[in-house]
Amino acid sequence: MTLSPRHLVCAVVAVATAIAAAGCAPSGYYRSTSSSLDSLLTTQAQMQRRLSALEQKVESTREGVQATRASSDTRLSELNQRMDMLQGKLEESGVRFTQLAQKVENVKQRISSSDSAQVASGGRSTRDAAGMGPEEAYQAAYSDLASGRYGLAKEAFTEYLRRYSDTEVSDNAQYWIGECAYALGDFQGAIDAFKQVGEKYPKGDKVPAALLKTGIAYARLKDMDQAKKYYGMVIQRFPRSDEARLARERLTQKGG
Repeated sequence: MTLSPRHLVCAVVAVATAIAAAGCAPSGYYRSTSSSLDSLLTTQAQMQRRLSALEQKVESTREGVQATRASSDTRLSELNQRMDMLQGKLEESGVRFTQLAQKVENVKQRISSSDSAQVASGGRSTRDAAGMGPEEAYQAAYSDLASGRYGLAKEAFTEYLRRYSDTEVSDNAQYWIGECAYALGDFQGAIDAFKQVGEKYPKGDKVPAALLKTGIAYARLKDMDQAKKYYGMVIQRFPRSDEARLARERLTQKGG
């Protein structure tokens, strides 16, 4: 049978007491016994402290595990909520995409019908902008631009601005008129159109691009002083824009 430290101490004390009662213990024996007893008591105290420390660690670990589990449950719940929100947004985006695709298809059909009518009439444009809303009219003009029909696109954007001069994309329409003129080799016409972007729509998001293209059009006309002037305007007014980066590159190139 194994004795615990406490029982061992009691046993030693009992033996020492019995020997003392018998009167047969040598004088040095008491000192040795007392020293052993002190050592046992010290060992017992150390073991008790270690046991208490171990119990504290176990309790701390248990609390940590519980806290981690609670935190994990909370995070899992938050992730589930976010997934539900993303799923809802994805479904909403899908609906919008379907609606937009249908609108694009409708515009394509109108353009196809218009082009067929144009061919049948000997090349005259019969596209009836009056029969379109602002969104359809803009998409029809942009379709011409994307297809390389710059003359038709320029006319369509001009007509769009005549009818809808104050929409969210009016500044874009003015800018595309400049791009059409540039593509047709009419660099002075492009400059005039690009300048109107900043004059008519100073807060529009096409202003940086219009300033840059004005400089490029001047460079095509070999007017490098004006070209550098507009490059500098882009850099000064919109220093962190992509157009400013391109303007800096133009300034370092020979011939602008």
